[in-house]
Amino acid sequence: MLRAFSRAIEQLPDPAFRRVLLQSVGLTLLAYLVTGLGVVYGLHLVPPIHIPGFHWLLGIGTSLALALAMTFFFPTIASLFIGLFLDDIAEAAERRYYPGRPPGRMLSFGPAMLYSLGFTFLVVLLNLLVLPFYVLTLWFPIISFLLYYGLNGYILGRAYFELVAMRHLPAPAARKLRKAFRGRVFLAGVAVSFLLTLPVVNLLTPLLATAAMVHIFQEVNDIS
Repeated sequence: MLRAFSRAIEQLPDPAFRRVLLQSVGLTLLAYLVTGLGVVYGLHLVPPIHIPGFHWLLGIGTSLALALAMTFFFPTIASLFIGLFLDDIAEAAERRYYPGRPPGRMLSFGPAMLYSLGFTFLVVLLNLLVLPFYVLTLWFPIISFLLYYGLNGYILGRAYFELVAMRHLPAPAARKLRKAFRGRVFLAGVAVSFLLTLPVVNLLTPLLATAAMVHIFQEVNDIS
């Protein structure tokens, strides 16, 4: 796994990676901007309540909630972009490190996006369900961290691996291969979840995760 991520980091200067990085950063910032503007607009719709400090407290509380949501739901945005950029990154990684092997086939935009949207919905739903546990375990951060990384590590590891694998295998075979090496895929997903919580690094994470999963897929596919 370490080798897979180190190779992904080595390839960051690749022109294909730089192009996708600019696109993903732009879309991520746009998503944040739209969310922030929506929250501001919603606050302006709140009718006047003549309680001293109410609107100030509402603004502070909303800002904190928004910051917390963006921290915990960054994987949602990242997973949504998987289907948009996966082929460019996977093709660049395969061309550099596996030139003698059959190239992966380009995923159709529609099915890839539907797959990504399905995992996005799953990330949102499960994180919303466990959000009360995140809050309740704030005094025991180790439990909160284990829950967060375990949950998102499983989902993101599965999403990235299966999308990369489906460039070479039918969907059922991709799922079967992932299950056969579920431990390795899960640990890679946890690494991706951790990188997504690091400022600035999280903007690079979808690229690194996709490229790393290409190497993990090639490795486990050889074993199987």
